[in-house]
Amino acid sequence: AVSLAHHFSEASADLISGYGELLSAQLLTCYLNSTGHSAAFCDARDVLSITHQEVGPIPIWDQSQARLEAWRKDQSAPIWIITGYIASDDKGAPTTLKRNGSDYSASIFAALLDAKDVTIWTDVDGVYSADPRLVVQPLIQEKLSYKEAMELAYFGAKVIHPNTMAPLVERTIPIWIR
Repeated sequence: AVSLAHHFSEASADLISGYGELLSAQLLTCYLNSTGHSAAFCDARDVLSITHQEVGPIPIWDQSQARLEAWRKDQSAPIWIITGYIASDDKGAPTTLKRNGSDYSASIFAALLDAKDVTIWTDVDGVYSADPRLVVQPLIQEKLSYKEAMELAYFGAKVIHPNTMAPLVERTIPIWIR
């Protein structure tokens, strides 16, 4: 369609970029089921509803909670594979959570599910006391308050985005960086 129309919109980008997440989550679900585990696949676009605002994508909490509860009613599998990064906008169109969207969706679903904690897997060993590209032997911080983590993010730490922290801070859900 993009080729025929000679037009590539943000909506097209959101739709296309979501397919990798859908396919990888479906493959993981199939793999787990083929190895004797009982797993259910959840397309976050069917559950997570967001609105795009100046500060970025914001969950529509009541609608998302109701959709999640409806999805949960039909599930008996103890393992749920929920896609990250993708959602539906307030009109029902497929969209993404943009930068750091996978981490953000993890925190949103943690809030919706009233999780006891969230683990964010990243390509660094944790949150450092300083930028390891600029400081020799910065220290990994074993524990930070939400306020300290927000300050680090504000000053450019790339480990965790403020949007990712917001749903967790509101519900005092701990975040683990691994």
